[in-house]
Amino acid sequence: MTMKLTRRMFNTVAVSAAAYAAVSGLPTMAAGKKIAVMPKTLINDVFQVKIAEAAEAEAKKLGFETERFASSSDVAVQDQINIIEALIARGEFGGIVLAASVAKGLGNVVRRAKEADIFVVLVDSKTDGDDFVTVIQTDNAAAAATGAEFSAKLIGAKGKVALLEGEPGGETAALRTKGFKDGVSKFKDIEIVSSITGHWTLPGGVEATEAIISAHKDLDLIFACSDMMGVGARQVLERAAKKAKADGDDAQAKKFEDVKIVGFDGVEEAVKQIWAGKFSGTVAQRPDIMGAKAVQTLAELINGTKKPEDFPKVIDSGMLLVTAENVDQYATEIGLKKS
Repeated sequence: MTMKLTRRMFNTVAVSAAAYAAVSGLPTMAAGKKIAVMPKTLINDVFQVKIAEAAEAEAKKLGFETERFASSSDVAVQDQINIIEALIARGEFGGIVLAASVAKGLGNVVRRAKEADIFVVLVDSKTDGDDFVTVIQTDNAAAAATGAEFSAKLIGAKGKVALLEGEPGGETAALRTKGFKDGVSKFKDIEIVSSITGHWTLPGGVEATEAIISAHKDLDLIFACSDMMGVGARQVLERAAKKAKADGDDAQAKKFEDVKIVGFDGVEEAVKQIWAGKFSGTVAQRPDIMGAKAVQTLAELINGTKKPEDFPKVIDSGMLLVTAENVDQYATEIGLKKS
């Protein structure tokens, strides 16, 4: 069974976490055996959906019931606090798979979950405090640096680059931005002319890219810290090229067409963009590994076969640079076929 709790639901019901448990009317099972799956959001975030789906699939294989809870946006920290408090009050959950919305702000509620004998395994991003069992994530800084080196090779180690950042305030966004900038800094003839947030989403990528090309019409490459922002960027560049042609400026049209895009996440949409020649590559994370490993960890803890101290505080879920050379193999691995 899955359920989505949003800020609106909490505000409308206007009850405490304990009262919510009483009025929820949801069926229960043996105390402590259910696993809550809490991505950052399910709105315009394909990567978070993949994490949730992988976690639920693994739980089903291991015989655990799950419920899915999602907040209203990638940065709705109060939504996540409210949801976790409600889960504690219900008393049905043995574990939570949590993708923290922000780097600071969730530590106290994670501690309360621990005190209520609920194990919390973080995925994708870390939160403050150390009351979680472990965080399963990509080494975002190192992966973004890999993307920076690939980007530099694409443009011959010189040119003008724009960076589409993730949501401000989150650990993942900060590490990817830092990793890319540090990586590019090794190439003295590459200039980052703009670095602004696209809020992780396709619409955000559209808005950010429109602002960027209004001031910088001579870009060579855009590095998008999420694939969906990159998809939005390509849409803007295609429209700009079409307009330039209509205005009789073929040289500017070609400049827009030639802008290279490198994404981050490795979702299906990025694979399709590489196949179509619209992306040069993407730094692929493994949401399937994050979600599945998180549930495997919780299963061992709930069943009592392992203790929290048996796990390292950080588990690297790995990454892969996907380009035209290996995209077919990667697509096969994630179960995607060319249409």
